[in-house]
Amino acid sequence: MAASAQVRFYTGASPGSASSDITGITIRYKQADNATQDAFFPLALPIVGQTFSWRKSTKINFSTTPVTSISNLRWFVSSNPPSGINFYARVQAAGIYVQANSQDVNGITGFTDTVGNQNANNAVTNYPAATPLTVNSGTVLSNPNTGEGTQVFVETQMSVGTTYAGGPGAITPFAQIYRYNES
Repeated sequence: MAASAQVRFYTGASPGSASSDITGITIRYKQADNATQDAFFPLALPIVGQTFSWRKSTKINFSTTPVTSISNLRWFVSSNPPSGINFYARVQAAGIYVQANSQDVNGITGFTDTVGNQNANNAVTNYPAATPLTVNSGTVLSNPNTGEGTQVFVETQMSVGTTYAGGPGAITPFAQIYRYNES
């Protein structure tokens, strides 16, 4: 029988507290380190430049064992964000967890801190289904184990720019998708 998977994101101090299963629900990007779906700490439309959210760190959790193993873990988005909304993704090296914090609003060093990192390296437009972000290429989890195995965190960050034409409130949602091989 196929393994059951749940996506979780992490908040709080190292290594963070895992949320409950967020598969198929809305994740709110804001300027706070919590999983609460509320209107507090919004991303304000800037006069110049961009307003960044705090980072979100996610992993996929396997609540039942795979037949043999889980490998070739990938991540991508289903469609691009609306014009004026920027969305960035990267794999956090060596599985290091970094708590979201107020310094994230300046762009995360080596991730969204320069236009080159934002556009050329980490923009989600670089990771469609055909060329997804590689989370782990080898075996992540083997039978009889459950949990997250050896995968690393996927970090994401959103920003709103001066060209965003929408008003206050939620943007059109787009899906973040994990894909893997099970043998």
